[in-house]
Amino acid sequence: MTILVTGATGFIGRHLVEKLLECGSSVRVVTRDPDRLPSQWRGRLEVVAGSLRDKGIPEAATKGVGLVYHLAGGIRDPSSMRAINVEAVSDLLEAAALAGVKRVVHVSSVGVIGAVEPGVVTEETPCRPRTPYEQSKLEGERLVLEFAQSGRIEVMVLRPTIVFGDGVERNHDSFLEWLRAVQQGRFVFIGKKSIANYVYVGDVVEAMVRVAESPVRGSAIYIVADPAPMREFVGAMAQTFGVSAPTRSLPVWAAYVLAASLQAAHRILGTPAPLTLARVLALSSETLFSGEKLRTQAGIALPFGYRKGLDLTVRWYRSAGRL
Repeated sequence: MTILVTGATGFIGRHLVEKLLECGSSVRVVTRDPDRLPSQWRGRLEVVAGSLRDKGIPEAATKGVGLVYHLAGGIRDPSSMRAINVEAVSDLLEAAALAGVKRVVHVSSVGVIGAVEPGVVTEETPCRPRTPYEQSKLEGERLVLEFAQSGRIEVMVLRPTIVFGDGVERNHDSFLEWLRAVQQGRFVFIGKKSIANYVYVGDVVEAMVRVAESPVRGSAIYIVADPAPMREFVGAMAQTFGVSAPTRSLPVWAAYVLAASLQAAHRILGTPAPLTLARVLALSSETLFSGEKLRTQAGIALPFGYRKGLDLTVRWYRSAGRL
């Protein structure tokens, strides 16, 4: 069976393709820029060059395919988000159904829920997306689930929390800066009850592969999460480096004041802003995204966990000369 992966050059996509190739799967990828594919993949998979929005590309990509992992998505450009996250999804599903694809694993995000209040969030929590990206991803989710109701194809929707791990591109790596702050003793906690909603990339890939193979028929939504109290997560970082765990903390209100000042100075003077309003929100959040449904209903346990994931991530950064 040929397996199609969209978004193969992305962070999660690269890890997924590596896993599939290691397992001996027949893999096809669709990409706008074949030159971005890792050199070690050459000769080991099929490549369809083009965008899912291009005429004929969805049909060419899905021909003879039995399973689709859909990871492609627009993140940074609001003007094209709906075209990529909704319209292209519709074209892909239609082509996949006509080609006889049995199941699609659609990778979304917990961002579609838009949860910011303290407490536990599950798949049953009502969705109130806040940003154009979150709104477009939710619209794409609803589209695939509505399509699945026709009985023409099965859809498994995965909503990962913030994904970390090795292989992140240099220009999109705030996690590395966080690791350096802990390593150098500069990290300061914000608030006292914050939750780290992170999950290791290897666990996300394992969840994707397992739901694709699941004998459970029909369609479902699963949050992929490995939450921990922020102090435990950061403590695991410190343990990986062999340094003392941070103890200093700032009240949330003080962190917002400091972040606003640093961002203003950045806009006016161009000075670095090591703390931003968005980062304060992330580091002070008391929202816990639960991954229990994946474990209890799908029977899928995360094989790595954040502690081993942090260890593997730091090893990679060191081998790459970035730590």
